[in-house]
Amino acid sequence: MSAEPAWSPRPARRDVYGRPRATLGDPTPLACTVALTAIEVVHGGDGLDSLLRWITPEVRERLARQHSLARRAGRDGGAGARILRARACRVSRDAAEIAAVAQIAGMSHAVALRLEDRAGRWVITVLDIG
Repeated sequence: MSAEPAWSPRPARRDVYGRPRATLGDPTPLACTVALTAIEVVHGGDGLDSLLRWITPEVRERLARQHSLARRAGRDGGAGARILRARACRVSRDAAEIAAVAQIAGMSHAVALRLEDRAGRWVITVLDIG
């Protein structure tokens, strides 16, 4: 009588053509770039169009709304935005969450992002700025 393990290893990931695909690498550099641009957009700066490849339509809609409110309030973006620190946590093979602290115009903001593997690339599915 042979005992099989209660779990079985996950099958190899395949792309749309059936070829084996490796797990994606560290998402932290992409997350920091997106967080930096998103902070500038929320403060009225341009750059939302440069994020379209990396964000979901829902995230784009929220950023566009916040950009519009900032522009109506008379803001035109902030120079000198930067990421002070970022921490990544791989929550599964297909998802990672990043917590970052950004600074712009003398104010610090907490930024939380969730990235998911969509068709072999990281895509931001959640982006919250505090």
